[in-house]
Amino acid sequence: MSQEKFYLPDLDPFLTLDQEVARIQSFLDNLKPEDWKRPTRCEGWTVRDLVAHLDSDEEYDEACLKGNVADFISGYKDFDTFNAQMIQNRADLSNKDILEQWISRQSRVREAWAKLGLGAKIQTSIGPYPLHFQIWHITSEYATHGDDMGVFVAEEEAEYRLMWRVQFSLFAVQEKENPPGLERTDDIILVTLKDHRMALSDGDFVAAVSARLPLPEDPDDRRIVEALRSLA
Repeated sequence: MSQEKFYLPDLDPFLTLDQEVARIQSFLDNLKPEDWKRPTRCEGWTVRDLVAHLDSDEEYDEACLKGNVADFISGYKDFDTFNAQMIQNRADLSNKDILEQWISRQSRVREAWAKLGLGAKIQTSIGPYPLHFQIWHITSEYATHGDDMGVFVAEEEAEYRLMWRVQFSLFAVQEKENPPGLERTDDIILVTLKDHRMALSDGDFVAAVSARLPLPEDPDDRRIVEALRSLA
């Protein structure tokens, strides 16, 4: 089993984050009222639910910055329950208000992160964590949820976007306690779990790590895809 080490993308995480945020904001700014009710790739969630979720992500980031994240997430049995309640907490806001609240909150968090600098650590639900890593995590989540909503990605941007998402997904899998073996050859990623090996394209690998690749019928392949799930 390969023990090759994978690292964060050698890119400016703030620039990449800003690109994902701008892409989603542009998409939302052009929606008609009825479009906010459209279903997304997240089962049971509409576009509006996803925007509420993004705002709650940034509320979580604020709690991390304030050092009270443990209080913020306490009382919930799991993250599914937490996420559902966060969406419900915003049910009375208009589409316009939830959009403006998310944009404002995201901007505050972004500014605070920039002041801290990439070498800082922040409190998170798993304890002190490098800010550099956290920025990539939230950037990846924005990319995933942008795709969930159907946000348009220009052809000239798609290759760059897939490149950093593959790199970060490789890194994220290796953050797991017992990660599967990973090897990258050209645009194929070989994943090894025990004695079974599975080849995935770059796109399918990103989808698997983001829990967006359907589970295969073959039990060995299924276990590999389940083992890859690491991100939103």
